[in-house]
Amino acid sequence: MGCLGEAPLAPGTVATVGAGIPGAWVLSMLPHAWASLLLGLLFLGACWVAEEAEKSLGRKDPREVVIDELIGFLFTTLGMPVTALTMAYGVLYFRAMDILKPWPVCALDRQLKGGLGIVADDVAAGLYAHGLLAVTLAFVQS
Repeated sequence: MGCLGEAPLAPGTVATVGAGIPGAWVLSMLPHAWASLLLGLLFLGACWVAEEAEKSLGRKDPREVVIDELIGFLFTTLGMPVTALTMAYGVLYFRAMDILKPWPVCALDRQLKGGLGIVADDVAAGLYAHGLLAVTLAFVQS
């Protein structure tokens, strides 16, 4: 994710917009089954990367590690149309769920450790945001 995690303000939001939106566009080009499989592999890779970064930096869930925001946002937008409206609502809903951490997002955040702990709560936030986004698009498109 390069320098996105070094943004002075809101590195998670910067990563969501800077890497998440292009990532969502790439996944949208694939058949849903392939996109889902690729996202599952990216999830596993993100867990490993986050674990290694945590060890290297010597801190629990370092703010510079933003690959979790990318993965969480990709779960938010998986299977959704890539439009400006969808991406705007997706960013809003994902960041809200990631910041507010409703249950079980908060439980995953507290109880899981290492790379899995860094990424899993963002995936759960992404799943909440996915549901909110699906409902919103159903109303907007009707």
